[in-house]
Amino acid sequence: MDIVVSDTNIFIDLYLIGLLNEFFALPFHIHTVDFVINEITEEKQKRTITKFLTANRLFVKKYSIIELQELVKLNVSCKGNVSITDCAVWKYARTNNYTLLTGDKQLRNQAIMDGVTVAGLIFIFDQLVKCNIITPLIAAEKLEKLLQNNKRLPKREIEERLLKWKK
Repeated sequence: MDIVVSDTNIFIDLYLIGLLNEFFALPFHIHTVDFVINEITEEKQKRTITKFLTANRLFVKKYSIIELQELVKLNVSCKGNVSITDCAVWKYARTNNYTLLTGDKQLRNQAIMDGVTVAGLIFIFDQLVKCNIITPLIAAEKLEKLLQNNKRLPKREIEERLLKWKK
């Protein structure tokens, strides 16, 4: 089973469109870092994420003070607007050769330049359909809902999926 490392925006976007349970039904070991957990401040979202932690369906890497110093160095060396949290998931994915899940363009670009495999929400939707966790029609409906809330998504790729899944 593959291991994926999720950035904050993945959890939040999937929560907002009601697909977080389905995400955790995918045949992946889902990991994140303590910085991501700390960024989830909305109470219902936090409770939902905690439920996956308690059920051992989400692993959280906790950074030590020494590791934090390395993250700060990485953050300082970055071009663009990449946060400490971004650096934490990027470094964790890179160190362990895991796939990084993010919708953050700056983080995606930095991680790819560093040799990290990166995927996003489109990949997750593809996997949900491929694994028969949701139907193509539900995927199309949820993707349209997501598009209303997140204007930064790759429009061309979404349009391709919508055409395919609405048949």
